[in-house]
Amino acid sequence: MAVIQVKIIDKYGTVLETKEIQDFQLETYKQAGYNVTTLEQAQIEITPEVLNLISQIESGELTVPQNFIDVEVINVKNGNITSERFMRQFNQLLNAGIISTGTQITSYNYSTPYGTFTTNTETEQEALQQKESYIQEQSTLEADRIAQAVAQAKSEAEQKAQEQQSQIDELKTQIQNIGAIPEAYAEEQQDDSSFTFPMVSQLGVEFELKNNRVTGRVVLNKITANWNPYYNDINLFSTFELRNKNGIAISSLGQVKQNIVKFPPSQPPLLPSQELTFDESAVDYKELQVRIYLWTQDPSIMTSNMTQVAEPLIFTVKEDSVPIDVVNPADNKVKRDDFMSKAVGIFGGLLGISLLLTGNKKL
Repeated sequence: MAVIQVKIIDKYGTVLETKEIQDFQLETYKQAGYNVTTLEQAQIEITPEVLNLISQIESGELTVPQNFIDVEVINVKNGNITSERFMRQFNQLLNAGIISTGTQITSYNYSTPYGTFTTNTETEQEALQQKESYIQEQSTLEADRIAQAVAQAKSEAEQKAQEQQSQIDELKTQIQNIGAIPEAYAEEQQDDSSFTFPMVSQLGVEFELKNNRVTGRVVLNKITANWNPYYNDINLFSTFELRNKNGIAISSLGQVKQNIVKFPPSQPPLLPSQELTFDESAVDYKELQVRIYLWTQDPSIMTSNMTQVAEPLIFTVKEDSVPIDVVNPADNKVKRDDFMSKAVGIFGGLLGISLLLTGNKKL
């Protein structure tokens, strides 16, 4: 009787056994429901996809465990397992993250003056180059925006000046036509809102940069010699802004914060004071420039009548440094005659000397 060689394969495509049987036994297996194929009938082929993966593994383009090479690669090449079995084992390792490609992409995050910059590259050198390009691009855009804003403000100011000059010329013509204006009428035309600058002093108290926040207080006092009663109970507008240490605005820290300040009428010998408290976010920054202004009108509405009424406070805070007090030296040059202003003047002078000697650190 003829002897036939067959392979017994499980449902996963793995060859369990190779054995020789008599040809009459082949019929017995078939009648029992087995799917039997002789070696002569079975031509185990390796699919193009598997051939491509084997080529990548052998060239080093794909990194796989050594036991996968010893078992799966060798057996599929020898015809001991099917391509389906090979792909199933390969995908299991790939999904588990055990198989990787030769090129690794890494995500990098950098803090910049314009917020967080994120990129995905093969090397950190490429990421740093992209970060520098981003900073340069943002710096150029910021400079363009500032130049445009300055040009627009200049154009509006020139247009407003031309309109005012036209009105002045028209008034001059009318005056020449009607003769001299009575003195009382001329006095009525005076601008009641005029004043001698500065009209208010600003004193910064205990400013610090700590736990990613800038905190501190500002005490505002009337300057008697320059104060115009016209501004009693009139809204004045305080603006607080954080910039980087080079004085460039930081969009990621939000818009300029605005507060309304209102002084009631004075009651000698004391003048009323106002106090503002600040607690602003400063995430990712170790050093910031603080700018505090006081205006006669809302600075968000650009008008020709918008005027500063106090010397601005512009100073720098550093992370985890000792809290600092800030006084504008120009305020001490203004002669004031009320009791509180004299006390504040003495304190400001002493504090100014202390700040100069200690590098702006509070003793």
